[in-house]
This record gives sequence, C-alpha cells and structure tokens, in this order.
Amino acid sequence: MTAHDPGIAWYDRNAAGLAEQYEGADFPAVHGWLFPLLDGLDDGPVLDIGAGSGRDAAWFAARGHTVVAVEPAAGLRAQARERHPEPSIEWLDDRLPDLEAVQASGRTFSLILLSAVWMHVPPADRERAFKTLISLLRPGGLLAVTLRLGEPDTERGWRRSQQRN
Repeated sequence: MTAHDPGIAWYDRNAAGLAEQYEGADFPAVHGWLFPLLDGLDDGPVLDIGAGSGRDAAWFAARGHTVVAVEPAAGLRAQARERHPEPSIEWLDDRLPDLEAVQASGRTFSLILLSAVWMHVPPADRERAFKTLISLLRPGGLLAVTLRLGEPDTERGWRRSQQRN
C-alpha cells in the first residue's frame, strides 16, 4: 500500500514471534484501565489501529462489536486472520496519518483504539493523524490511546525525537 517502511518491514520479519507475544497477554491485563470507560459505550463499531495479532479486535468481536482492524504489516495481518477468523472482524492494510481505506469506507466508530501505535507516527504527521482520528469518531465516542514507554526501539521504526512528542 505504501512505500517501503523499515518499521513495518521489521514487524513483518518478526510477525510470528510478535503474534505469540501479543497473544500471551490477555485484553484485561493490557487494557483493564479501559473498563470503566466502556460501561457507557454503545455497541457500535470499533476501529483497532495497529491491530497486531488481533487480540484486542477479537476481544471486542466476542462482545458483539463489529471491528475494523487496521494493520499495515502483512505478516501480522496474516497471523491475526489465522488466529482470529471471526466474520465480525474486517482486516485492512492501512495506516496513519491518513487511514485512506478507512476514510474511503465512510464509516465512523464508537471506539477507536491505538495501542502502542502513536510513537510510529512521525511528529510532522501527528496533527494530520489526530484530525483523521477525530473525523472517524462518532459523537460521544471514545478515542483510547496507549503509549509505549521506555527507550526508543529504532528497529521498529521510531526515533527518540518521535518518543518525546
């Protein structure tokens, strides 16, 4: 979909091991902080950006949500489709800052989840990415963002300057 990206290439090369790692942590352990916020959320569609192994998308699908799972790394998408073949999950090759395929669908979402994704968005693209996210969020919807803490992992395609913003 896009020009070669060394970060996405890293996720492709390491997809099997990463999928195993991601699946080893259940949704409540990773996102338990979200539970009080989900209580008032309607049962509308969920957008999982940087969906990885599909763990989070599958959790929402099991609770009756339709999910659009965006994952730019083909290797991780393949792992996720194999692990989570639920028909209520649609897998897309897309990425921030524009989410062109998602925007082209004309859909909006009750919940948008970005779990450890924001550091991959170059600082120069973050304002545009945030505007994209807000345009896809339904009134009263929830935008949930988690950040990876610690030293930057340059193999995954992000730099220290990206971490600080």
